[in-house]
Amino acid sequence: MADPRTPAVRLAVLGSPIAHSLSPRLHAAAYRVLGLDWSYEAVECTGADLGAFVAVLGSGWRGLSLTMPLKRDVLPLLDALDDTARLAGAANTLLLEEDGDGGTRRRGANTDVPGIVRAFGMAGVERCGRAVVLGAGST
Repeated sequence: MADPRTPAVRLAVLGSPIAHSLSPRLHAAAYRVLGLDWSYEAVECTGADLGAFVAVLGSGWRGLSLTMPLKRDVLPLLDALDDTARLAGAANTLLLEEDGDGGTRRRGANTDVPGIVRAFGMAGVERCGRAVVLGAGST
């Protein structure tokens, strides 16, 4: 029998430093509104710790959000990448999916690029050659 205190689905944002992240609060609010029994936590993790952390994720885990430099460090740990992550050379999202044989497949995705493209589009910018994004990372 499942522990009623354990959420059905676990997710996290990983990085170092990560204690400042507002992501867990934002996700918790969204999950409450949607009626989802999910949790999203901030986990202090460096590139040196990433492989060991990913290796022990249990069946309740569905995904991770990754900050820099983990977006690049995760690439060798993945079974598959979406096209955007492949072209960007970085995956900010790790999805844990059942592989059909009782195992788990690790798929990397990049939502940074589509997010910034959509933001530019909403601002009326349809096309540009090069862009530089400056920021301090707000995770």
